[in-house]
Amino acid sequence: MMKRLFVPFVSCVLLLSCGSGNDEYRLEPGMEDYTAEIRRILSSCGDEDVTISFAPGIYDFYPEDADSMYMTVSNNDNGVKKVIFNLAGKKNITVAGEDSELMFHGAVVPFYVEDCSDVRLKGLTVDYDVPFLLEGEVMAVDETGRSIDLKVTSGVKCRIADGKLLFSGYDWELGLGNNIVFDPATMSPYWNTARFLHRYWEKALEAEELGDSLYRLSGFNSRELPPVGSVYVDKGPNGQNRLYPCIVVKKSRNISLGNMAVHCAGAMALVCENTENVDMDSFDVCLREGSGRFITSSADATHFVNCTGKISFDGCLFENMLDDATNVHGVYMPVDSISGQNVLYAGYGHCQQAGFRFAEPGDTLTLTDRKSLMPVMTFVAEDVRYEGEKMVVIKADRELLMADGGTYAVENSGKCPAVEMRNCIVRNNRARSILLTTSRPVLVEDNYFESMMAGILISGDANKWFESGAVSDVVIRRNEFVNMGKGGENPQSVLQVSPEIPVESRDAGRPYHGRILFEDNLVRTFDSQVIYVLSAGDVTIRNNRFVCTDDYEQIFPGLSYIDMQHCGNVDICGNSCSGPEDIIVSVHNCLDVRFEAGQSGFPDTLSDAPNTFFYQQ
Repeated sequence: MMKRLFVPFVSCVLLLSCGSGNDEYRLEPGMEDYTAEIRRILSSCGDEDVTISFAPGIYDFYPEDADSMYMTVSNNDNGVKKVIFNLAGKKNITVAGEDSELMFHGAVVPFYVEDCSDVRLKGLTVDYDVPFLLEGEVMAVDETGRSIDLKVTSGVKCRIADGKLLFSGYDWELGLGNNIVFDPATMSPYWNTARFLHRYWEKALEAEELGDSLYRLSGFNSRELPPVGSVYVDKGPNGQNRLYPCIVVKKSRNISLGNMAVHCAGAMALVCENTENVDMDSFDVCLREGSGRFITSSADATHFVNCTGKISFDGCLFENMLDDATNVHGVYMPVDSISGQNVLYAGYGHCQQAGFRFAEPGDTLTLTDRKSLMPVMTFVAEDVRYEGEKMVVIKADRELLMADGGTYAVENSGKCPAVEMRNCIVRNNRARSILLTTSRPVLVEDNYFESMMAGILISGDANKWFESGAVSDVVIRRNEFVNMGKGGENPQSVLQVSPEIPVESRDAGRPYHGRILFEDNLVRTFDSQVIYVLSAGDVTIRNNRFVCTDDYEQIFPGLSYIDMQHCGNVDICGNSCSGPEDIIVSVHNCLDVRFEAGQSGFPDTLSDAPNTFFYQQ
């Protein structure tokens, strides 16, 4: 589909200043498509000291005149992307708005930042004409035919091909795939929404058009059908539904995002790789008021891989994403083979890491045992060579110590950022609130979290997601957590420290994670498990107030309220709990435990009743 042509009568771009390394451009409303103008400005201005500002109004961008490039983006889907604001190579550049809305049409990446420094995006509202997903209201349910009648509400166009429903936007089209059901009363995923999950990889849904944006979808294999009045959401199949992130930042430094609202993204709203210092002040990924939409980004609101310096969040709102508010991690590259004594061949463990620039010569790397996640040795990369998107060849500065028959991964242990998150709100999203795996200091304070799965997940995994970063010092204080873990697929905790280490490889004397402090938090919860910590060296749970709510039924009754396994020092003191009288505090194979007697609502004695989580097997 081609956009209609329109030629404005007056110029909508003012060159306010030029020369002496200080270029300033002011854009006014009035053009139908600003893509070519932005491309012209960025190609003609200098590489330093550039300001592009937008007067109040709406600005439309279409893909026909956009830059086209093949792009690898960690934890998203690689491919050829159309880019509107290609800021690659710019230093000290500002893109600013004043009540300015940037409206993107089609399969485009709005902002691409690579090899940049001192980039400021501020005062902008970012949206797409239609979202990269299907949303619809369930109008009728037929248990006999295992079908629902769906009224499409998200503005996408739909058609039937070979009995299957396809939905599309300006220049893209997707079939059905990953799905979830939202409750219009709460604007969040339903309690125990796993019961409505259709496993599309086992069976495709059959579709029939009924007229007036109404479609019948048949063949559900979910335990239950979505109820009448619910909102059914589908973002398409794996490998096709993370193609168009909103802001991509690679190999840059000093990135500032302020007073911005991203209403829609066809993958992550913000993803940063190998970048130093990212500051977010009132950077919101949020619903447009009155839009009728239920989803913002179809993946994480923010995501950081192998970053350095400090990542800071202040006063941000992250809501209604189909994945986490943030995930900060490194990468474990599984070692495929070695050549000689000091050359290793490492592959990409997860398909969405393919082509990621894992390391450069001079980086300090750590060889790790994939089962225990324990470090084996560190070395400096003398040379790094990339063989396409599947293999990295690394020459070490010393002999590599690997036992015969062992399985190993390599981590870029020098690429870890400090993280601070303050005064933020995370709500109504699928998946977790935040994931943190970084060895530098982490501070999470004065935030509000209400997500479908875990509140704060601290993991580490060299066999499935291949996300690295054993924490050393994490402080979580004065936050409010509300009804976490209501998704129902498996047990989730408010604080979930769950490195994926097989039972036989766990050792309290050699914990994977370091110090974790959880204090002065308010936790409102309906289910039986609140805190799960595996393999941490120093854990303190103190002065927290736990309130058991009756907002929902328990999904996983009978689990230990607090569950500590294979940890070093454990201190549980000064807490209170209002709710059931039979809560269990379990400590299993921990070295030094202090459990204060007389904590209101807590038992007088400890138990040894570790929960049987899916990752414990």
